[in-house]
Amino acid sequence: MKNVIVFALGSARYAVELRWVREVFTLGPVTPVAHAPEAVAGVVNYRGAIMPVLDLALLMGGGARAAAYGGEGAILVQVEDVRAALRVSSVVEVSTLRADLDRPGGSLVDSRGRAVQLIDPPALLAAARAAARSESHAPQPPDRGPA
Repeated sequence: MKNVIVFALGSARYAVELRWVREVFTLGPVTPVAHAPEAVAGVVNYRGAIMPVLDLALLMGGGARAAAYGGEGAILVQVEDVRAALRVSSVVEVSTLRADLDRPGGSLVDSRGRAVQLIDPPALLAAARAAARSESHAPQPPDRGPA
């Protein structure tokens, strides 16, 4: 059994354990950041702090940006001293879900018997950091200077 917050990203449902969640808030305008890794949708000013907004769809290998799914809400997660907002389509419920023993890979079962994939914030933030490092070391096009 896990205490989780269940959220939607498009038509898919996911969950994150409450131990990682600090807040849920309505996502206002997201400011793009030049040269930021692709998985960083931008930043928001949240209670006076500049908070990175991560694109879950890209980090989880979905391909399409979460902005295509609406992304009106955000779940603020914290792993050690690192905080980030996860853009979500909507928050579905806060619940205690049981593990789906028939499905490996972190699936949980909601009250209607549907599988819900469990998101691992430490792994997610590690993937975002790794993507940022690899993109910062990618070869850049040469600066041609003024023509």
